[in-house]
Amino acid sequence: MENASPGAKAEPKAAASREPAAPAKRAFIAKSIFMTHARRIGLLRTALGGGLMYLSVLEFIFLHLTTIIVLYRWMLTPLFRIRKFRIGDYILLDRSKIKGMRRFDKLNCEFCGYANGTATLWNDELDELASADLRTGNILGKLFAALYTLCLAVFLFFNFVLSKILFLVIALFLGLHWAKTGAIRDRLAAEGYAGGHAAPLRQLLRFAKLYAESLALNLEQIESGWCPLKHIEGASSVVPDHHSYFYGRDKLEEAIEAIAREGSVSPRKPKY
Repeated sequence: MENASPGAKAEPKAAASREPAAPAKRAFIAKSIFMTHARRIGLLRTALGGGLMYLSVLEFIFLHLTTIIVLYRWMLTPLFRIRKFRIGDYILLDRSKIKGMRRFDKLNCEFCGYANGTATLWNDELDELASADLRTGNILGKLFAALYTLCLAVFLFFNFVLSKILFLVIALFLGLHWAKTGAIRDRLAAEGYAGGHAAPLRQLLRFAKLYAESLALNLEQIESGWCPLKHIEGASSVVPDHHSYFYGRDKLEEAIEAIAREGSVSPRKPKY
């Protein structure tokens, strides 16, 4: 047999060195966003923290019906001719149509769409009331609106306390950050929020804004970790500012990878 020359032996090595490097192996993609969190922090903690979120559905239904529909849309808007907001511009329920998403994740996304849309709409309505001139209007209508608002304020206070307790428990399971209500209160006072109104109404509006804004901050963490995918936005759609961090609707795997790495796309990453 003819012996191979040293150059012939080296040829395969040289050829091998010219071959393109194999692509880096991608991180494992779990079957769902829920299972991604379960792999990250444990199934029990994920199930308890995620499950408790659904207890707040009643809170959002209450806010939707009492403050957004009855108080603002049916009473204050016609009485004082203030701006009317379209609910459909805020509550966008379309992420269930995202391809590749598991049914349970779709349910979570629709919950986030409803909750965040309600909170954003409520904040905008409060800002409108804070700057509106409420001195005009029928005196009888004003008294009726004031009586209803007073009763609603009592319910909002207890709702606020229960909401804080519920989120406290959720945050303990999922490692989320609490909204600093003291800092929000001081900022509203420093900005003179609702400063054009008499003291009782001014304080009521500031308390409602404190509740609404802290609720929105809490929801930002939940949505950024459980459904960081964009809505189908129309010309008049209104979405929270934190949606600028979200992935496109065709980037489900990339969103899940981000959740697997850091737990959220929010700048406020979970504590664990």
